[in-house]
Amino acid sequence: MSKRPLPFTHPLNLAKWFAFALFAALAAWRIVTLNLADHYADAGETVAATEMPGVEHPIALTRDARQLLDADPQRAVALLQRAVRADPTYGLSYALLGALWEKAGDARRARSAIDAAAAFAPAKVDVRLIAAGFELGRNDLAAALRHSSVALTRRGSLRAATFPELLRIADEPANRAAFSALLTEPVAWWPAFVGFAANKGERLETVMALYALSEASAANSLQGPGLAAVLRRLQREGLWLDARLAWMNALPVEQLEGMGNVFNGGFEQPLSGVGFDWVSAKAGHVLVEPLPTSGATGAAALNVVFRGPRVRYRHLSQHLMLEPGSYALRGRVRPDGLEAEPGLAWAVSCVGARERQIGVTEHFSGRSAWRKFETTFTVPATDCAAQVLRLQLGGRVALDFDASGPIWFDDIVIERLDAR
Repeated sequence: MSKRPLPFTHPLNLAKWFAFALFAALAAWRIVTLNLADHYADAGETVAATEMPGVEHPIALTRDARQLLDADPQRAVALLQRAVRADPTYGLSYALLGALWEKAGDARRARSAIDAAAAFAPAKVDVRLIAAGFELGRNDLAAALRHSSVALTRRGSLRAATFPELLRIADEPANRAAFSALLTEPVAWWPAFVGFAANKGERLETVMALYALSEASAANSLQGPGLAAVLRRLQREGLWLDARLAWMNALPVEQLEGMGNVFNGGFEQPLSGVGFDWVSAKAGHVLVEPLPTSGATGAAALNVVFRGPRVRYRHLSQHLMLEPGSYALRGRVRPDGLEAEPGLAWAVSCVGARERQIGVTEHFSGRSAWRKFETTFTVPATDCAAQVLRLQLGGRVALDFDASGPIWFDDIVIERLDAR
């Protein structure tokens, strides 16, 4: 059995947590010893201004100070103090002073400098990273998260290295209160982080805790890719009912009314790709979207167009949760010049370690007016807690998957035949 991580506040974990995000690498020390030319451009100052003779320019002084942080910290402090006198509002000078005073053990002045840096440069990423590292040194995770949130929002490239560290911190239940405090306001990177946790995290309990934090925050309720990632994780874990309830909880009330066994079977709404809605994976040059057309029952029908290289198409699907029993799959189709042999068909399969097909319609190709189609199938009582309805090209060998041209579908429904 693997050991649970020590709490954030445990002294033995200080070095580990100090690696949070890029703080060990980018905050406090290393961020200012690397090339920061691109960051200085954010200040809107010109190179000429930093090199004017007789002028104490804060950017030039700060640039010189950062080169001495490790080699001569006292000289660096002197340069930064001159920078502050030259421009009392230049936040990066205060941030570096705070880091130097923190290293020297002067907690009072370090605190004052860090607070001034955040006040004068609230949107500057470097300042926020240094401030976050400072707060972590004091075991104040909530404050560190507030600073790092600004950095993650303003510089998306930090997320790739930061999210794994955030996830390790979230794995410890005692740390989640700090995340909850952060979510009282909208957090731009939060859905992407929850999606990362759902896709990459080892512990389902952590994923569900982050999902619960999202649902408890009116400003950060999950939609779109973040929610989709959580639902896929639940589905992979075999928690189909939990996944469906979470998906339904996120739907607008009007979409819940009259919901049948197939969701959005009339294709009146866009295909969201979330949960138990239609999921349309990319497949070469195959176009799949609801569009207006003559003869549609409502405002739109599903248009599928093959216009590119050969592809074994099975990329449009919807997960179902049908109880054991007999069913009929019905719909309408209008082939509009689809050339394929044998053609497209709808198939229903049980979901498990491997898909097991339990029903399939006729294959559609050629050209015709709108017509109805129907097939029946039986959901077995065992090993079929969830199913998938999939649109796929029929065939066994590569040549069977040559297809070109459009086809339309509408009114896809699954109805129970036997008595409950």
